[in-house]
Order: sequence, then structure tokens, then C-alpha cells
Amino acid sequence: MSILDELKTIATKDPSIPLTTLIKWATFNGAQFLGFEKLGAIEKGKTPGLNLITNIVAQKLNANSTIKKII
Repeated sequence: MSILDELKTIATKDPSIPLTTLIKWATFNGAQFLGFEKLGAIEKGKTPGLNLITNIVAQKLNANSTIKKII
């Protein structure tokens, strides 16, 4: 399962959803739902991983958008 692929599908079906909202759904909200309170946000006391999403055009995901783990 690829969360990025899921986000790309959502973005394709409803392009009015801002990228920032999609990212929040996939990070903070996802971690919260799964009970990982120490993940999902960059805040003191939390231990998030960081990923870089490339090939974003005009603040939108597209078929060429990819993800790379940084931390």
C-alpha cells in the first residue's frame, strides 16, 4: 500500500482539495487515528520521520510525484 498513491488518487478525483490538507490527512491525522501520538507532527517531544515529495506542479500531486525517505 502506498499512501502517496492514495493521495494521488484523491487529488485526481477531487483537485479542489489543497495539497496541505492531503498531507495532513496522511501524516498527523493518520498517526492520531492509529494511536501514534508521538508521530505525525514536527513538534518538541515527537519523533516524526521525514519524507520528500518531488514533482509537485502548481501545489498539486500528479502521476510523476514521487516520495523519498529523508529521516
